[in-house]
Amino acid sequence: MLKIEKLNVYRGYIHADVDISFEVKKGEMVGIFGSNGAGKTTLLQSIMGLVPVQSGSVNYNGSEITTFPPYKIARLGIGYVPEDRRLISEVKVEENILIPCWGKGMPQRVKFNTFEEIFPGIKKLYGKSGELCSGGEQMLIAIFRALSSGPDLLLLDECYEGLSGVARDSWTGYLLEERKKGLSGVIAESNRAFLTWCDKLYQIERGILTPL
Repeated sequence: MLKIEKLNVYRGYIHADVDISFEVKKGEMVGIFGSNGAGKTTLLQSIMGLVPVQSGSVNYNGSEITTFPPYKIARLGIGYVPEDRRLISEVKVEENILIPCWGKGMPQRVKFNTFEEIFPGIKKLYGKSGELCSGGEQMLIAIFRALSSGPDLLLLDECYEGLSGVARDSWTGYLLEERKKGLSGVIAESNRAFLTWCDKLYQIERGILTPL
């Protein structure tokens, strides 16, 4: 499904990701943990087309997407939850969630029922502005936005940050169930304990990825 080969990415003069190679198969969840500044966010951003790749390749379902812009990558079925959430403050929560559906020209509320069952409190947020929500609420909104158009692959950057213990357990349970249906993911976290259930686990430090 996703194959990364000898990926090199720079942030200015800093070699943020060094010769990174790994693969994610259909129905597989890959965990990557490392400290802040280790290269996790840069790696996910480069896969999503948000930062340029110096060398190496990103392949998705047999096609190279290394130089694709983010909107084309999203339309291929890749959902992204950024560490900083990137909610649009000028619009309501429900509109933030529906942005991927509009971008793909898809019917709305693809995943709404399932997600509302897991996190029933989110329905109370639909009419609010995203900037008025708490950090944990904003993370749920960002997760829901990534799921709304029914992606095949998720890129999740610190997706447990700000969530309560109950919400974390519910979110993990959801991912485990969706994995059985073929959902794949790359989950980047600073806390290794959040990734114990993943199919593969890697550590990244100073831009170097090591399998565990």
